[in-house]
Amino acid sequence: MLPEHYDYRIFHDFFTAYARAGIEGVNDSDPLLIELNRKMDSNNQLFYIADVILLDILFISKQVYGMFGIEPEKVSPGFFLTSTHADDLRRHHMLRAKLLNDAQELYILKGGNRIYSSNFRSRKPDGKMANLLYQAFIFYSPVPYESTFLILVITDISELFRIHKGFHFYVGEDRSYFRFPDEQLLMSGTLFTESEFRIIELIEEGYSSKEIAGKIHRSVYTISTHRSNILEKSQKASITEVIYDLKKKGLL
Repeated sequence: MLPEHYDYRIFHDFFTAYARAGIEGVNDSDPLLIELNRKMDSNNQLFYIADVILLDILFISKQVYGMFGIEPEKVSPGFFLTSTHADDLRRHHMLRAKLLNDAQELYILKGGNRIYSSNFRSRKPDGKMANLLYQAFIFYSPVPYESTFLILVITDISELFRIHKGFHFYVGEDRSYFRFPDEQLLMSGTLFTESEFRIIELIEEGYSSKEIAGKIHRSVYTISTHRSNILEKSQKASITEVIYDLKKKGLL
């Protein structure tokens, strides 16, 4: 089935419609929710709304059961980390930590918003791995009460696109990244392959090239080649600069 592209403003419309009631009393017969559920079913997506300051999920769509095998009322704020592939878990943790930190900043400033967009391999209910795109929009709002709120859309992109090298990643204020995924969006982000990113992680942890070679079962020559490629791709003078840049982006 071909994906049904649509405008993500529908999620803001949903928040606005129920914000005065604290995102409570969501009516299953509401035409807006019916349309959202149809889009979620058609595109293998789910969405949820949360209070990031209180770490409280205010609403989660029913599609979470089909994608993760859990009833909506049993989902906790940190649940999605539990199904993330081990090789993607640290990056997922780092992005979540940056989001929580930025949410506090927006709350203090009483305004602003941020976009977070990245893909992670996650375990499906049948045990197989899926490539899931997480797109988060956080924003300060005085309604239904003062806090920083989150709209998160998760899309199974396993059958839609194949990211051959590296992974998609974006953190910033450009709202164009909070849109229905297409190839241009998914090809934006890091320059590094998964192997190169793993080597950067290990260097940041203090391992030498020889130790890294032993950990990932490659030759020291291969590790040296990867290090050279990392510097060439990043246009940095040293791996230290690469690590600093990735930390600033919330990737390390």
